[in-house]
Amino acid sequence: MAKPIKITPVLRGNDATNFLNSIKENSTKMVSKETLVNIREQATKLKSIFRTR
Repeated sequence: MAKPIKITPVLRGNDATNFLNSIKENSTKMVSKETLVNIREQATKLKSIFRTR
């Protein structure tokens, strides 16, 4: 049987302000090129594993 859909939480007051501030802070942070290369290498490894099965 299907599970009932959970109610989506709504942020109000300080919670909403804190959430928006954290979104703004994270949007300006840059990821290093080494990290991106590592992520892409790991993704290609995972893709090759799933293709063989």
